[in-house]
Amino acid sequence: MSKLLTIAVSALSLISIITIPQAARAAVSCESNTASNYSNGSLASCVLSVEANIGLSNNYFACKQKESISFDEKGQFKSCTLARNLQIRTGNKVTNCLADGRVDVSIASTGIQSVSCSRIAAN
Repeated sequence: MSKLLTIAVSALSLISIITIPQAARAAVSCESNTASNYSNGSLASCVLSVEANIGLSNNYFACKQKESISFDEKGQFKSCTLARNLQIRTGNKVTNCLADGRVDVSIASTGIQSVSCSRIAAN
């Protein structure tokens, strides 16, 4: 019976974020009592209880367990601490973001996505 309760509690703690215009999908599991919400009820931020893989357009971000993750008021992914290195391609330019660095994503009203990292490998 306790195994079933554990599964039920885990399932209830999952928060799904889906934003159709930018085709972002994420399922995050937050540590107890770490979630903060916007006035509209959407998740603003929390501390991840497990690593979360966030897919946004053609980029995938591995967000580190026990670190914070944040979203904008529309539920679109905003930032997290990377669990693994990430390679971002913009035209001919390649940026290597390092694990344990912060990644910040912004999406303009035109739909153009901008990604920046706090720890970048020298190219």
